[in-house]
Amino acid sequence: MRLEEAIREYELRREEGLKKAEKLRKKYNKWLGKKKKELLKAVGKLEKAKPPKNVDERLLQIVEADRRNYVSAMRHAVEGIQTIDDLGKRLPDLAKVHVDYGKHVMILFEKEVYAVNSLLKELSEGYTEFREEVEKSVPPEIDVVEKLEELRKAQHEFQAKRDALSKLARELEEERKKLESLLSSEEFAKVEEEIREVSSKIRSIELELRSKVSKLQKPLKRMRLGGIADEVARDSGVAIERSDEFLSLLLKVYPRLDGKAKKAAEWLMENLDDKLSELSELRRELEGLEAQREELLRSVKPVQDELLAIERELSLLADDVKKLERKLLRIEAELKEELKKLEDYRGEKVEVSF
Repeated sequence: MRLEEAIREYELRREEGLKKAEKLRKKYNKWLGKKKKELLKAVGKLEKAKPPKNVDERLLQIVEADRRNYVSAMRHAVEGIQTIDDLGKRLPDLAKVHVDYGKHVMILFEKEVYAVNSLLKELSEGYTEFREEVEKSVPPEIDVVEKLEELRKAQHEFQAKRDALSKLARELEEERKKLESLLSSEEFAKVEEEIREVSSKIRSIELELRSKVSKLQKPLKRMRLGGIADEVARDSGVAIERSDEFLSLLLKVYPRLDGKAKKAAEWLMENLDDKLSELSELRRELEGLEAQREELLRSVKPVQDELLAIERELSLLADDVKKLERKLLRIEAELKEELKKLEDYRGEKVEVSF
């Protein structure tokens, strides 16, 4: 049978069943009214009953206290029952009152307590009978339509998120290509290459100067002159940073040098100023090139920012898609349960696609 047909038939039967259930409620509410009167009358008899003579005074006090509580609690519980549905909710309260207080009251008022107990039993049996008749009349509640609608809504939402995810992934790829294009442009590549070349020349000159100075470090250490001599002996970079002081030092110690140290001193006295001048020029050139690169990168930054924003949005959207996948699985499982209820009720297979 097709789902639409099965649901129409189910809803028709449920509507008829609910009407029948309403008639049953009216019937049992009328019955309940009579039983309430009988129960309150029985409670009234218990309240007025005289205790047996020659009863232990202590026992009588305990039973009388429980009788007052029993009568008060029972009346309160009974008066709170207005309909047969109320009865189902209040039966546990009635039973609790009867058990908590009735066990002592029964010692002296057995007949009256049994009369109340008999009526409580009739109420319980009557409610059970009512529920059984209603269950036979009203088909079980089946939420196939609601679950199917919930599933289709979730599927639509899931597809929309998937489409948005695909669109965003394409945008991300476009932004990456744009960034790659900017970073691989001829102008940017040229500046990068020039920066590498100038940086290499600077390192080469610094290495050459440090190498020459390093040949003087041991002799200077042995001379124990103090001041800049000891500083150069520890760090060759001091000679480059404080070249004027270093050259003055070389003029003083030159006569005491020999071998490689003397040759290094000669080279430094002849070339240090020129090398430092070249180094200064190269550093200015490097600074200018790095400024050009920064300027080019500033044009790249908006693209990088957009790329990061898309990546964050993509991550959030991917999380949403995962959540919706889990939601779909849950709804599908619930829908299958509701369909099984419908099939069990119908006693035949129901055709459905979702």
